[in-house]
Amino acid sequence: MRLLLPGILLVSTLSAQVKFTHEKDRIIVTIDTRPFGTLYFGKEANKPFFHPLTTPTGIAVTRAYPVDKSPEPEPTDHPHQKGLWMGVERLSGMDFWENDRSYTRPRMGKIVFKDLSKLEPGAAKGELRFLADWINPEGAPVVSENRTMTFYAGRGSAHVLDVDLTLTALVPITFEDHQDAVIGMRLRPAFDEMNGGIAINAEGLRGERDARGKASRYLLWKATIDKAPVGVAILDHPENYNAPARWHLRSFGFFTANPFARKVFDEKAPSAAKSLRTHESIRLRYRVLVYTGEPDMEAQWREYAPKPKP
Repeated sequence: MRLLLPGILLVSTLSAQVKFTHEKDRIIVTIDTRPFGTLYFGKEANKPFFHPLTTPTGIAVTRAYPVDKSPEPEPTDHPHQKGLWMGVERLSGMDFWENDRSYTRPRMGKIVFKDLSKLEPGAAKGELRFLADWINPEGAPVVSENRTMTFYAGRGSAHVLDVDLTLTALVPITFEDHQDAVIGMRLRPAFDEMNGGIAINAEGLRGERDARGKASRYLLWKATIDKAPVGVAILDHPENYNAPARWHLRSFGFFTANPFARKVFDEKAPSAAKSLRTHESIRLRYRVLVYTGEPDMEAQWREYAPKPKP
């Protein structure tokens, strides 16, 4: 069956285990016949986001608010924290992170979806690629974004998503040393430390008190939902700028992998800020796992990290 989407001719087959449904302002992702989540890119969002993130058994790990009605009581703080998103709070004084439409914060920018350049389902994996413009408060583009999201099928108890992001400066810019960037996630209340959830990094540091601001290859966040162990993890690619990333997290279920944060967590450390001249680019890659059970994170890391050259 052929589907004609804006600017793209695609082939969808019944054997595909990763499938996409393209609607006006969103793309719904199904893995092994089960919904995984939806990429929202409508203008009202002020930046694209992926929501909800679910396990292969259908358990949502992200907070429902403000996108959906929740079956459980949820906090309604920080409405810009929707599922999984990407952005930067301080880019040459502009804010592409805390930029919800309900805010009146100074110097808010927008990340505006521009074009869907690839949407390819498949038996082993499916690939979604789009372009977006980072628009400054005056309405001019300052960054061109090229994002690829690769979804994998047949991974048993885990949903696996790779994010490959290239940001190209359209004017001279600086990614400032600040705690909020580049990939963030807001989890449901079961992950709150007060409810028994716990974040653990690759070195075994646990919770906001010990893991916040520390450099690590990955961070996973565990909880128990409906008597089942579930969790979510983000892995920082070892070839990213300033890898391993430093992690900003809060005990209520928020975390982000940040290549531009160092001095913000340690005043004695050198700055991790990154400046780009016009037409210069930076590439950043991450893997997201959403799982049930107890994954072997070191095995997951070895699979994701590039193999040493002989």
